[in-house]
Amino acid sequence: MGKDLRDFLQQVKAAGPNFYAEVRKPLKPKLDPFILQQKLSKEGRNPVIYCPEIEGSKLPLVTGLLGSYELLGLAMDMDPKKVDKSEISKEFRRRAAGAQPVKVIPTSHAPVREVILKGKDVDLGLLPITQHHELDSGKYVAGGFLICKNPDTGIPNAGVYRHELKGKDQLGCGFAPAHNAGYIAGRYGALGKSMEVAIVIGHHPAVVLGCCVEGPVGMNELEVAGGLLGEPLEVVQAETVDLQVPAGAEIIIEGVIERPMDGPSTTDGPFGECTRYYGGVQRCYQMRVTALTMRRDAIYHDLVPAHAEHNLAGILAAETSIHDAVKKLVPSVKAVHVPMSGVTYHIYVSIKKRVQGEGKLAGIAALAGQSRTTMVVVVDEDVDVFDEADVMWAIATRVIADRDVSIISNVTGQRLNPSAHDETGLGEGGMVSKMIIDATKPVDLPFATRVTPNKELWQSMRLEDYLK
Repeated sequence: MGKDLRDFLQQVKAAGPNFYAEVRKPLKPKLDPFILQQKLSKEGRNPVIYCPEIEGSKLPLVTGLLGSYELLGLAMDMDPKKVDKSEISKEFRRRAAGAQPVKVIPTSHAPVREVILKGKDVDLGLLPITQHHELDSGKYVAGGFLICKNPDTGIPNAGVYRHELKGKDQLGCGFAPAHNAGYIAGRYGALGKSMEVAIVIGHHPAVVLGCCVEGPVGMNELEVAGGLLGEPLEVVQAETVDLQVPAGAEIIIEGVIERPMDGPSTTDGPFGECTRYYGGVQRCYQMRVTALTMRRDAIYHDLVPAHAEHNLAGILAAETSIHDAVKKLVPSVKAVHVPMSGVTYHIYVSIKKRVQGEGKLAGIAALAGQSRTTMVVVVDEDVDVFDEADVMWAIATRVIADRDVSIISNVTGQRLNPSAHDETGLGEGGMVSKMIIDATKPVDLPFATRVTPNKELWQSMRLEDYLK
């Protein structure tokens, strides 16, 4: 079998207590895993957390799989103790560019088919689905990725969305019209067809990262996942829907969105979002579950939306798409970073500036590469975009506000942005302004020289040789 969640758990255990923690007592499904994760984060620790006992379910729960940059690196077989953020971002770009076709295996060899529940036997209550935040409208499946198929091309699409528990065989499907799944649902509606879907819960985190890549509707995220894994993703035909699903998954929820031509048929929310604010009530589709397949000893992967894991799951993909967008206009782009402090709304870009005005051009390209962005800071190549203090230093010493700050007003906002005014009240998004800060040095004027360490001495000096 190919790589799976269990392989990764063995890796994090071997990496030590900074990367893996196991809970010693039963947890309630309402709030307990979230509070535990947040308390660890306050101490500067973001390990994978394995919870053997969740009240009301026989299945264990794991969370925090993507809770730090080090874990993102480990997901791509990088030593978490020896790599930096820049190297991890570069490795993601390299692997994502090498998408691999899926590998179909027989049903008899698929661990996710060891248990099959259909019809009246379907009961989502068997899973340790949690309520993450106090004011959430209910329990949500937040760590799974949804697979559907474009009705026009047959190409599968995968993405991470939120799914509120609506009943023993009912789930909400919260994708907006701008999401690829939202577009695909619209096509099924226009054709008067029901939409078959499958939600995959629990797999190697490289697979989850692949399904967080934002690309055109025609991109096959399952093939991107294979590139990130370093091997083809093994898939099997689903039990009750015409979709190929990962054979090495822990749990798969199969189902149908009936009558998508009527549009989103229900609502969900409030829901604690990646912005660390509650989002309001939003329209969503409703899925009727037709089958629940899983391993005999399945592990449920949960993801806390207001924790770092939510943003980190998509940050490397965002950095890749922004890097590609900037490179088309500014080939001398050096690095792109989406800082955690900006909850995906801020971007830092470094370039080797060649002509005056190129900093602002890079900023415009970065805004185009990520629709939710509200601020781009462009710096010179000597500034480390992965070091926020270095970026702030460049702003402090290289920016004259009335010359280097540009404001773009009245742009359609990302629907989760709490600052975007939403007249509908249903989370459809409103209008925002966007800002470009050109913190690059002028190329046509003399500029002060930065104080930097001697390169040869910096490389040769080892602190352990000098300090007790």
